Amino acid sequence: MRTIQDSAIAEKNLPDIQANFYVGDDGNIYVGRGWDYANTYANDTLAVTFMGDYGRYEPSQKQLEAAQYLLSYAIANKYIELGYKLVAQNQTKVSKSPGANVYRQIKKWPHFYPCGIGDNPRCGVELNMPDVWDGKM
Repeated sequence: MRTIQDSAIAEKNLPDIQANFYVGDDGNIYVGRGWDYANTYANDTLAVTFMGDYGRYEPSQKQLEAAQYLLSYAIANKYIELGYKLVAQNQTKVSKSPGANVYRQIKKWPHFYPCGIGDNPRCGVELNMPDVWDGKM
């Protein structure tokens, strides 16, 4: 986690680590900014990063279950609304994140929101986001 934080600060000139939480292939959930601080992507969002190269590798079942647990916990503790929308980074800008193999999995999850796909409105419209989200993020 320290390496990720150092990279965010040194290479991207950010004040801190980017995401709220990070999910490892081992199924562990690591705290980035946590619940109390906004991530660097967009206010009123929860950023969860899958740690690994998922353009090349499949996410583990433990990792997928941990991410789903985190989302369930967030709902139960009112950190996110019951009707939240799940959006991947590659829907908001040109990006390989979260990787094709993770993306294929989360597209099956109940709250997946297909913004920016086909005839659906671009992502962020309902949040009054700019046309292009900040390219540094």
